[in-house]
Parts: sequence; structure tokens; C-alpha cells
Amino acid sequence: MKLKDFVSEFIEPNSVIRLWKPINGGHEMIANNNDDVCMNWEITDGIGIYKDYINNEVKGVTDILIIKSDYMEAINITIII
Repeated sequence: MKLKDFVSEFIEPNSVIRLWKPINGGHEMIANNNDDVCMNWEITDGIGIYKDYINNEVKGVTDILIIKSDYMEAINITIII
């Protein structure tokens, strides 16, 4: 399922989202720093820092905690790059 459709269908309104890509042995953040997050509506509207990934396939949801972030409890979605 494409990221835009996944967020529209399964993520509750006004949720903070962080994207990840799978790498050998784990995940890598798709961002410049730990506070690169967006709201669910930014993805569904095709705006914000993750606008280039709205048509990527979702692999799953993960529970990565970012301690040194203002958004340590963001929803972490893994996508296929």
C-alpha cells in the first residue's frame, strides 16, 4: 500500500509521523535530524518534508524511540525506497 493511502486509512488525525527505510540489520531514518517529523495531514496533502515519499510502498510500522527529540513518540513508518 502506498504511504499516502496507508496514512489516510490507518493513522488517526493530528498524529506525528517519522519515516524510516530498512537497511541491513535495522532501520535508517529518512531525515536530516531527529526532529524531522510531519503531521499525518502533510502526507495526505503531499506537502512537507516527506512529500517525495507519498507514493512509496509501506513495509510496516515500528516502535523506534528517539530519546533526544522533541517528538520521541512519533509514529514510525518504514517504507520501501
